[in-house]
Parts: sequence; C-alpha cells; structure tokens
Amino acid sequence: MSTTCIKNGIVADSGALRPLDVLLSGDKVEALLPHGSEIDAAEVIDATGRYVLPGLIDAHNHPVYADRIDRLSRAALAAGITTTIPYIGSVAAWGKQGGLVQAIDDFIREGSEGSCIDFGVHCTLTSNVMEEVDIAIPALVERGVVSFKAFTSYRKRGMKLEDDQIIHLMDIVARQKGLLAFHAENDAMLEYLEAKAVAAGCNHPRYYPATHPPMSEAEAVFRILSLATATGCAVYLPHITCAESLDVIRLFRRWQKLDTLYVETCPHYLVLNDSELERRGNLAKMSPPLRKSSDCEALWEALREHEIDVIASDAAGHDTKENAPLFDQTFRAPHGTPGIETLFCITWQEGVNQGRISIPEFVRLMSENPAKIFGLYPQKGTLRPGSDADVVLIDPGSTHTVPFQNPHLAVDYSLFEGRACLGCISRVLLRGVTVYKDGKLIPGPKGQFLPGII
Repeated sequence: MSTTCIKNGIVADSGALRPLDVLLSGDKVEALLPHGSEIDAAEVIDATGRYVLPGLIDAHNHPVYADRIDRLSRAALAAGITTTIPYIGSVAAWGKQGGLVQAIDDFIREGSEGSCIDFGVHCTLTSNVMEEVDIAIPALVERGVVSFKAFTSYRKRGMKLEDDQIIHLMDIVARQKGLLAFHAENDAMLEYLEAKAVAAGCNHPRYYPATHPPMSEAEAVFRILSLATATGCAVYLPHITCAESLDVIRLFRRWQKLDTLYVETCPHYLVLNDSELERRGNLAKMSPPLRKSSDCEALWEALREHEIDVIASDAAGHDTKENAPLFDQTFRAPHGTPGIETLFCITWQEGVNQGRISIPEFVRLMSENPAKIFGLYPQKGTLRPGSDADVVLIDPGSTHTVPFQNPHLAVDYSLFEGRACLGCISRVLLRGVTVYKDGKLIPGPKGQFLPGII
C-alpha cells in the first residue's frame, strides 16, 4: 500500500499541465497516474480544482538579520517553499567572525536544529577570507557547498574584491567545478556618487537610486563576464535589475564565449519602481536599488524570452525601528527588505494571473531551474518518480491580501502590503508529510541540509 495519493489535481511539472494523480510512498514520489486509476493508499488527498506543483525553492536569501533560519523557514513554508538556499559566510557585517568553513558548519548546525524546510548553502566570500580560500573552497565543495558569491562593491564594508582576487577565485571555483555568483555594481562609481550626494545635502531616500545607476550594474556585469571568459568559471548573476544589464548578458550569450551563465531576478524588481523610496523611505532601500517601470517591463520580457533562469526573494529584512531613525540619512540606513513570504503570491499574481508567464514556466523558474543549477535535481524541483515528495497544492480561485506584517517573521512590514493576490497555497507536503494546511503550519520533519551534487 502506498502512503498517500493526491487525486484529481492538475500537475504542473516537466514543462506541462496534466490531469494526473500523484502517488507517494514514504518520503518519495512513487508514480504519476491518470485520473481514475485504481490506487490503494493509506491517505487520499482530494486536489479537485487545485494545481499540484513540486515544492518551490528560494535560491537567494539572507537569514542573518532580523530573521534567522527558524523564523524565515516558517514564513517560507506557508508560501509553498520547501527548500531554501541562503548566502552564508564569515562576514563581519553579519556579526560573524572566524574561519569560513566554521561559519558554514555553524549555519548547517543552526539550520538542522531550527529549520522546518530543507536547505542548501551558498558560501559568501569577502576580503577578510581571501587568505584561506585555496584550502576552504575545496573543503566546502567536499561538504556539498558548490556555489559561492563575491562582491564587486562595498569596499567600506569589507566586501569588495579586486579583479585579481576575483580571477583567483574564479580559477579555484572552476577547478572544483563549482559556481560563482556576483553582486555586480561598480564600487568606485557608487562611492563617488554617494559622496557627491552627501556633499549636496541629498540624504533623503529618494536620492538613493541615483547613486546606484543602472550603468554601475551593467559595467560590473560586463567585467565579471569578461573575466569568466579567461578562467572558464561558471557564473550566476543574482538580482539583475535593469535593461542595460540584460543587454550585456545578451551580448555575451551572442558571442558564445561563456560555457555556463545563469541569471536571476526578484519579485520586487519585477513589480516595484523607485517611487517606493519616496513613499516608503529606507524600508524600500536595497542593493541594487529599485529601478524605473521600464526596467520592470524589460525584466518581464527577458523572462518571456527565457533569458532569466530563476526568480528568488533576496529576503534580507530589518525591522522598522532600525530604519525609521535614519529616514533623512539614507546612506547610513541598512540595506535589504523582506520578501520570502511573498515570493509565491506576488510572482503568481503578477506573472501567471497577468499572463506574463505560464504555470509550467513558473515551475521552471521557481523549482526546476534552481534545483538543476545548484545540484539538487532530481531530488528536488520535480515530481518525477524517485524525487522527494515535496508537493504544493494551489487553489487558483482563492484570494489573499498581503498583510502589513507576516505572522512568522520578526520583520514588521512588507513592501507589498495591501496587494490582493488571486491564488493561494492550500496545502504543502515536505518529504511526504503535510506540514501546512488551510493557513496553519503543522509540525513535521526537521529541515535537512542538502549537499549540492556537481
């Protein structure tokens, strides 16, 4: 007898919508069968009128600020996310000291104890760890940490790497067959424009986007991809925001000088524009910043053309009390906003409901591609037989209004507050166990660390 049968739903997986029953055996998918098949199962879940998707994967978040992995994972689970891959490192700005491997091991221990969803790890590399990367990167790859991140900006925060350091990292990561992500902005341009704004008394949040112009991002993207052609390193570009960067990416893809290049964007860059800085102040401050509405449309067009591979949250929130006292000192305010809790509903509403992306494309961007890129497929990201039984049921006819504060998070605001979204998560299974149903979290298995497979 099988453990569970999810009957009468429309399965969205493998690039198609199909009327199928999903049979689960323990923590794995056993089979996909036509509706009406004779099935003997201990539990039957009626999915009539529901879409049945593989668990979503948030491939970009930062559980190092107001919300750690315990709270962040609860908000994620309620949003249909069954796997998260956060950025973790020995970063002074995140309150972490000590060696790189130790920082990763500490987080894996924290996640294993507190996360209610499964998780991988990206390793963040900053200037303070460059002396240990030759030994640390191979050691981490051996542990299953196969993706890394570097910064081309934020020298004053100790995060920027110079080009020779970047080439060195690319060489190491390429030899390990790993993947290197980059926060791409030109640091000299940012420092110059910020100093100029401060000297002119332009400290209101409305002036922040102008100090991080699109050309700063596009130049850094061009430089990263140029260096990658010399080293053969696989590159991942998170949180791409603007039309200029997309033009650079298209140029390199046309030149065919790179073996492996992946591109990510986020719901806030797809939906919001820089007027939010006027309306919400530093609560809407992030790096890179929100752009113009024309950039939002350029990103949607890139999604339609399959030029963007992943949509992720980049959740990195601080509560309002950290931002409010600095309202007229935007260059001193913290970076980052929440978003893991709205990753599903905003992308579904603005993408699927508005006809910008199909449901199979939604699955490709938010389940299948992240799993494939970061070495988790086919364990995650699909409902094929043998995969983990991470399943999300979506009621397309129910509405959800984004609240001011998500009940699972310490961050006490949302940039999407008050938005009505059609389509709700009705049920979530993690490794075959129902862990969310009709608005309530249900205690289930602890989250497990997922080593990436190269």
